[in-house]
Amino acid sequence: MRKVSLVLSLFLCCFGSGAVADVFPSRPIQFVVAGPPGNSSDVYARYFASRMSEIIGKPVTVMNRPGGNGFIGATAVLQAPPDGHTIFIAGSSPMAQNTVMFSEMPYDPVKDFRWISGMFEGMAVIVTAESSPYKTLDGLIRTAKTSPGKLNYGSYAAAYRLATEWLNQTTGMQTTMINYKGAPQVTTDLIGEQLDFALVDVVAVAQLVRDGRLRALAVTGDKRHPLLPDVPTLNEQGLPSYGLSAWVSIAVRAETPPEIASKLTKAMMTILAEPGTKSFSDKQGAPLLLLNDEQMTQFHLEELNKYRKIAKAAKITPQ
Repeated sequence: MRKVSLVLSLFLCCFGSGAVADVFPSRPIQFVVAGPPGNSSDVYARYFASRMSEIIGKPVTVMNRPGGNGFIGATAVLQAPPDGHTIFIAGSSPMAQNTVMFSEMPYDPVKDFRWISGMFEGMAVIVTAESSPYKTLDGLIRTAKTSPGKLNYGSYAAAYRLATEWLNQTTGMQTTMINYKGAPQVTTDLIGEQLDFALVDVVAVAQLVRDGRLRALAVTGDKRHPLLPDVPTLNEQGLPSYGLSAWVSIAVRAETPPEIASKLTKAMMTILAEPGTKSFSDKQGAPLLLLNDEQMTQFHLEELNKYRKIAKAAKITPQ
């Protein structure tokens, strides 16, 4: 009996939560991005993956799981073991805006995930094809109001759909949504004139605007975006600002041991504080979201409440 007790004690000593944290990470870590390569989440994820790999001494890879309004990426994380080796690049669409866009979701953003830290904040831009007859936001709005249902728009995440529906409600526009997996597919159809307009991630389309393939009509947010300094805000054009259209942070499964989550938070806060990360962020035009795990948890709850108010004001009914 004493031998059994001794073996059990040794097991608990070796495999208790502290020991688990001591050997973490024991294998490569994977960042799961709920979007295609090339969007802001992917670009930032790859930068942070490279830096985290150097800090923790294990490879950190990025897996893109686009589509399904972020459901595919979120559920991929929840299907992995809760050991900190699978990390969700958790954007505002799957973690906040989806809650007011869908009556049923395959996960609970509050109960199923544990926040690690913030990552960055983003803005969106309303774009058309350069060859489009809609050369100003006012012209686009006038057509959408006088010819209800004539115009269509592309959307690939709840953040952008919610913003566009808010624009519809605010201006009296009546437009039709066409769903896509990501920004690259939206921009391809915009350039090909299969879409009339779209509200998309600034970083994903800034170069296309500068190259003259897309025309930018307005940016969301309280001030102009550094990548598109000549494009006016909604506020400047007589419309109330939608505010920041998106934010991205990182999260793990809620069951992840606190000691492991703490290690990840420490690594992320180290990266966020580095001058090189600030320089990278400045070049991308999307400011860092400098929040630790506790601050991110509170911020998330505030965002949930904010989008409930926006959806109510815009009279958006969950699907």
